[in-house]
Amino acid sequence: MQAGQMTSRERVLAALRCEPVDYAPCTPTFCDMQVHQRLGLPYQFPWGPSQAERLQYCVSHLGVDPVVEVSLAGAQPAPEVSSKVWIEGDIIHKVYATAAGDVEAAIRYDENWPHGFDIPLYTDFNPTYCTKFWIEDEHDLECFRHILQPVDDLQRLEATRFYFNEAKRLADRWNLATRASCGTGLTGAQHLFGATPLCLMTVDNPALVDEYLEIEHKVNLRNLEIAAELGVDIITRNGFYETGDFYSPAMLHDFLYDRLQAEIGLAHHGGMAITYTVHTGIMPMLDYLRGLDFDCLNSVAVGFPGVDLEVICDSQQGTKSFWTGPNDTHHTQAQDPEIVREVVREVFGVFGTTGLLLTPCNCMHSMHPWENFLAMVDEWKRLRAG
Repeated sequence: MQAGQMTSRERVLAALRCEPVDYAPCTPTFCDMQVHQRLGLPYQFPWGPSQAERLQYCVSHLGVDPVVEVSLAGAQPAPEVSSKVWIEGDIIHKVYATAAGDVEAAIRYDENWPHGFDIPLYTDFNPTYCTKFWIEDEHDLECFRHILQPVDDLQRLEATRFYFNEAKRLADRWNLATRASCGTGLTGAQHLFGATPLCLMTVDNPALVDEYLEIEHKVNLRNLEIAAELGVDIITRNGFYETGDFYSPAMLHDFLYDRLQAEIGLAHHGGMAITYTVHTGIMPMLDYLRGLDFDCLNSVAVGFPGVDLEVICDSQQGTKSFWTGPNDTHHTQAQDPEIVREVVREVFGVFGTTGLLLTPCNCMHSMHPWENFLAMVDEWKRLRAG
């Protein structure tokens, strides 16, 4: 197959499914980062704030294969659910009133809290800032049955379709694949329970954790149906914090395996490829991952202590592709671009050109030296066809 013979969408989808490609795609993910997150460092991305500007730059100037991000309907609260937010001193409180009673979270506010006068359910900032987490006992979980329900509201579904069609126009303009996130499992549970409380609860009260995961699973199944109806190409399931860093493989299997397989099966039935985001803590769970029918492992943490790419690759026996590359902890913020080039060579050396999608993992941050990203792209162009 000659280089340039496939469209970007064809190339990315074939790579995800470990099928032959004209060349291994570079399919990067970017994170703008908020001002306080950049710690005073300048914004490095050479495009404006819209997805259209980013896509055009990536395709026209860099020659890479980005995906078009789309949003699904998420979950909806029951009609009678209401919420209120207030602040006492430096503590922001938020309460949902449901038919099962009230459920509350609270955070200690400072200038680095990124969500303003609100406490979202799902944010990586909750485990750091919360003075009271959303779910602490069975009463809280009963309230969440009314807050996290599968979407059937026609107006919300129409809005989802409208915004998908806007994104699809961008995808069609450059022959790109579309990608939607669906499901956070124990990753999202950390936001609601807290990291330490959740780990303890998997031992002390596993039924409560299991029931939360079932509530979310039903929402995920509905969103996968919606994604298939829309014609989404790729589903990303977030497993960032449901790894061996926190749980044994046996625990992961008990809490997640059947649900993940059901979600994978529904994605495949809808014609979609599905990837699983796993970063660190992957080495103890390789056999477990081998048994899951994901098409791709996304954001494997290259360069972290104990991470052996060859063992990871061999363990999956050719059943999965790998969407990975220089990581944002050790490589993309380095002062020497040669460090990035070395990682690109390592990744190609281990995974080859079939079943590989190159990206900064888990993303390229806006304050990291842009020269490092350009070095990754340059080295990719040298190696991509094998």
